[in-house]
Amino acid sequence: MLIVEDDARTARTLSQMLQEDGYDVELSFDGANAIARLGREPAPDVLVVDYRLPHVDGMVVARYARSRYPQLPVFVVSSYPEIVMQSPPLNPPAILLTKPLIYRELTDELARTVRG
Repeated sequence: MLIVEDDARTARTLSQMLQEDGYDVELSFDGANAIARLGREPAPDVLVVDYRLPHVDGMVVARYARSRYPQLPVFVVSSYPEIVMQSPPLNPPAILLTKPLIYRELTDELARTVRG
């Protein structure tokens, strides 16, 4: 799983929790680095991306990810869901989660999307 979050503390906490739940996690702290990572194999199994990022916003990262990996599950996390919803939708749609992120909501969606 690739997590793209510019707040290092939040990213590391989320990564640790997910690893404790059995997920393999990579971190990226800005959109440009995330795109560079997505340009290399192997593909992550899941993309969790914050909407507001330095250099490139999360929807640009999500679109790039889907251009390379059309069926990649994408989770967009944002404090501004109304702005994200104004963006053209991905196909298949991204799962939108609002901040503050409730860990259980993320893991429930992961279970339905990835493990289900």
